[in-house]
Amino acid sequence: MKKSALIVMASVLSFSLSACGGVKNWENNLNDYVYSMNFHNNFNVLQLTDIHWNNNSSTTDSKQYLEKLFNEVDKHLKATQGNNAKIDLIELTGDQFMLSNSYHVKTFLQFFEEQAVKHGFMYAAIWGNHDRHGLYNPNWLGEQHKKAEHCIYIEEEDKLYGRSNFVINLNQGGSTKWQLFNLDSGASFSETAISPFRDYDYLRQDQVQWYIKENKAADFAPAIAYYHIPQQDNLAAWNRIHKENVNLKHKFFKLEGFADNGNEEYASDFIEVAGQQSLRAAFQGHAHNVDWTVELESGVVLGLGVKTGVELYYAHIDPADNDPALQEGLASVGINEKFDLIGASLVTLVDDNHFDLEHVYFNERTSGDFVKWVKW
Repeated sequence: MKKSALIVMASVLSFSLSACGGVKNWENNLNDYVYSMNFHNNFNVLQLTDIHWNNNSSTTDSKQYLEKLFNEVDKHLKATQGNNAKIDLIELTGDQFMLSNSYHVKTFLQFFEEQAVKHGFMYAAIWGNHDRHGLYNPNWLGEQHKKAEHCIYIEEEDKLYGRSNFVINLNQGGSTKWQLFNLDSGASFSETAISPFRDYDYLRQDQVQWYIKENKAADFAPAIAYYHIPQQDNLAAWNRIHKENVNLKHKFFKLEGFADNGNEEYASDFIEVAGQQSLRAAFQGHAHNVDWTVELESGVVLGLGVKTGVELYYAHIDPADNDPALQEGLASVGINEKFDLIGASLVTLVDDNHFDLEHVYFNERTSGDFVKWVKW
């Protein structure tokens, strides 16, 4: 047999093997990472982050808190946008779980399925570092998300870094009006069923290139990115304001650091590169005592969502505390009483070019729950 014929046969065999269960080439399969929803003006995206259900959690108490929070958001939307307004999508930006078992995972997803039917929303799940700390195999957790009827979750067998990399295209009239990117910002350790180690991570270069190609495929629609771990841009913006006296708009609270994003090892150019294309905003979680938001010189709004619920740790805000960062936060939100820094963040896509951002601080209290909505 001629050498050229052998080469052709080898190429065909290689293609056949890859097509029958090999690792997917994401660059040639961009549509496989897309979930489509119908867009309308005042499309409401509620961000919940760092819920941290664990083996010590009372699922009864935790479900009660979340249900009351959903009812408050629904009430607020109807009061401000009209009786037809509702939560359209929930973005779960990581650390839904921490040292949880299968019972907690199944109970969590069953609850969200019930609330999705009640309130008429879909919900998207993104991996955080602690979601990998579980009494289960991470592959099993991914399968549970895939099976949940109202959960948007795409995890492909590919070389694209991370697990939860997918985009929600909001379509209207035959075109994409907005894109909501979901990215896995990792955890910087090998995944095992049980891992006591914890570290931080960053968005990789292939994820940046994936964003560019998916956004181009949607004719450069305006985009918002959601992921778990803040990148170095957050710290750089804070330093520019507080050390270099740069006049950037910023608001809300920063009472702890942005993890390890000052370390060059964790550097990412996602915000810089995506901001030159169509990125309008990026929202994260991870730092429980931070819900600080800033608008960069590029116009990209960069912020953290409010930690949701009382699991693990969270900040207690006291106006009598003289900490400068706390006082700065209080001045920006106009609150003059004690409260806990827990709740949720709401993005409203007003039309195909503008969005609003609000943070709600929601504290359960025996004498009447504390609720405060603050607009960006």
